Amino acid sequence: MIPAQSAIDWQGIEELPGKGKLVLLHFFLVDRPLTRTMQEETFSHPDVIRKVREKFTSIRVDSDARPDLFESTIGGQSGLATAVLDGEGDVVSVLSGYAGPQPFLKFLEKADKGYPALKAARAAAARGGLSEIHALGEAYDALDSLRRAEECFRKVIGGEARETVHRAKAGSHERMARLCIMRGKNLEARRHVEEWRKLDPEGKYGAGDRILLTEGLVLSVERKHGESVVALRGALRKFPASAEADQMHFALGFALHQSGQDKPALEALEAGVRKYPESGWAAPSRQQIEHIRNPEPDHQH
Repeated sequence: MIPAQSAIDWQGIEELPGKGKLVLLHFFLVDRPLTRTMQEETFSHPDVIRKVREKFTSIRVDSDARPDLFESTIGGQSGLATAVLDGEGDVVSVLSGYAGPQPFLKFLEKADKGYPALKAARAAAARGGLSEIHALGEAYDALDSLRRAEECFRKVIGGEARETVHRAKAGSHERMARLCIMRGKNLEARRHVEEWRKLDPEGKYGAGDRILLTEGLVLSVERKHGESVVALRGALRKFPASAEADQMHFALGFALHQSGQDKPALEALEAGVRKYPESGWAAPSRQQIEHIRNPEPDHQH
């Protein structure tokens, strides 16, 4: 085992290697409190240091000095974020914003363990058709490399109809609907949901649980919280074992709170935390619970 060192050996972007280890590319903001906190807490943690030294070439970049690089890897305006790249410069995984030691370790482990499957999917897509490109998009999506995932899904959606790719097209519309609503683009999300239903009206290709969650999120963005509650409750009843049941509980609790139903909101949020304590939605659920129990004096919806 490689012993933990006192610090991560950060390199400059000019030393970006062409081959070898995966690259940990961290974007920071000068003189920002979260940048200092992440340096003092996350990047000084012995387990993080050990993992980075074992598996990655580490590069640190001022995102304001390289907005072009930030845009091509993370997307959007310069900020605090981290990406894992491979030797080809492909974006394997992305973590936006601040992360403490344990969430950052999970990010590193997920990228390290998930890369072989992504690499295989990329090779299959290079010699395959739209179904393989859709599978590659799913692989990117699983690692939170969302811009690369979107590129794949859009390519499938725009593909020629001569291929038997209804399943891939339906899946790509479903994933694009979620990506759009997470950015607040409700109209585009609705269009993708409609296209999914045209391609898979009987739900034979799966993803019915993901579509119902997306529809609930769309309604929440549109501030139709009562309708969102109905959609999300229906999703949980129909798909209680969904891989996204943790997010369904959070979204339901949020919609109930926004519609003034705090008691059932707490029940939904607490059920989600109880059932999925290790989920990424557990922390925001706990924050929402605290918010409901201890609202600000001038809080209103």
